[in-house]
Amino acid sequence: MPRRHSLLLICLCFCLLAACGGRQKPSREVCPPAPWMGTLEDQRRFPQDLAVYARKNSPDKPLLSPAEQSVQSARFQSIFFGPWNMTRGSVRKRDVAAIFKKARGYRHGNVRWTQEEWDGLARNADLANFPSGSQPAITLRNTNLREMPTAEARFSEPTPDPRANPFDYIQYSLLPVGTPVRIVHTSLDSRWHYVECPVAGGWVSAGDLAAVSPEFVRSYRSAPLAALLRDKVGLPLPSGTVTANIGTLLPLHAAAPTAQGHMHVQVPVRGADGMAATLSVQLAAADAARWPVPMTAANAARVGNVMMHQPYGWGGMFGERDCSALTREFFTPFGIWLPRNSSAQARIGAIVPLEGMSTEEKENLIVRNGIPFLSLVGMRGHIMLYVGTHKGRPAVFHNFWGVRTTEGGNDNARFVIGRTAVTSITPGRELKNLYQDTTLADRLRTLSTPAENR
Repeated sequence: MPRRHSLLLICLCFCLLAACGGRQKPSREVCPPAPWMGTLEDQRRFPQDLAVYARKNSPDKPLLSPAEQSVQSARFQSIFFGPWNMTRGSVRKRDVAAIFKKARGYRHGNVRWTQEEWDGLARNADLANFPSGSQPAITLRNTNLREMPTAEARFSEPTPDPRANPFDYIQYSLLPVGTPVRIVHTSLDSRWHYVECPVAGGWVSAGDLAAVSPEFVRSYRSAPLAALLRDKVGLPLPSGTVTANIGTLLPLHAAAPTAQGHMHVQVPVRGADGMAATLSVQLAAADAARWPVPMTAANAARVGNVMMHQPYGWGGMFGERDCSALTREFFTPFGIWLPRNSSAQARIGAIVPLEGMSTEEKENLIVRNGIPFLSLVGMRGHIMLYVGTHKGRPAVFHNFWGVRTTEGGNDNARFVIGRTAVTSITPGRELKNLYQDTTLADRLRTLSTPAENR
């Protein structure tokens, strides 16, 4: 994942990038939604519609055999429901406690975290008694998984506008509604639970969870699942509407009457006794499909196009996606499990090394060995989905913050993209102030395919 851009760049962009592309010619696309965002030449030259790439690759041909997809979906379920199979937590106290030792970063604007505030968070975490329990539970809505029991942010630099620097380093991930977790500890004020979940361990707001009974677990995990195929799908409940996105899996309610083209899913809610229960909610055919969805280029393009142009958000900040959340949630409807961070994702499946090659050699290898919509291109801190070729060059689909540049005496500035796009592996090479003339291609390390026909 790209790291951060300097605030100097924000000011420069506001003055210099009014034409949407800075040193670029004006974009033929709609202007970026914020003055600190730019548009690279790749975004104008490479089609920003994944259906274009799908049509080049037998769009309805299965990318995975039914047998292989069954193997992958079984592995997915084993990991997804894993927290309910645990008898106790596995995270060590010292790993949870490490962050609490020394105050660091900025809460907002120019306001730094103080050691007194940091120590207050540590006292509330009550780590002397960690772990204090072991209770299976489920998320009742999309919820943030945090490194500390606080909703306050930790920025690495002064940040007047978090949208212009969406890197809250207390944020681990965004857990979808219906995520199985295990509560292993509770803060002194009872407002936060430390949970272990399918992607990591961290702190979750207690109000976003409900404990589950053995009967709930048996019923919930024995039902066939439905995968969300759109974002911001409203799930109307008596307590209010819950939003579900791609990456969400919910049990089908087979007994509920279903209108043609619709399906009913079971949405977890808090029952009268405080424990989790479910309510049946009807979804339109376009919103969801029975899981796992057949893995074809056409289906993959439809899922990916929902995410196209969406803003970047580190660890799910503002409910958005970063690079690894994009790839992980892209694969979820198809039953392929990916870990949370980009480096771990690049180590899954069949791996072809790319280090030590020229850009041309890397491009040739990706085109020769990559499987469109199934292979990942990885580097330290960033992951991309290979979707095919455009004019003979590999095209990658990714959510990325920007391209490293130099501005004045600052060699760690960014030409900010801040959204999902299709590019080559050399985005920004046309920039005159590109840092050391280095593109993503120079840093690529792996081509990996998490699942293949066998």
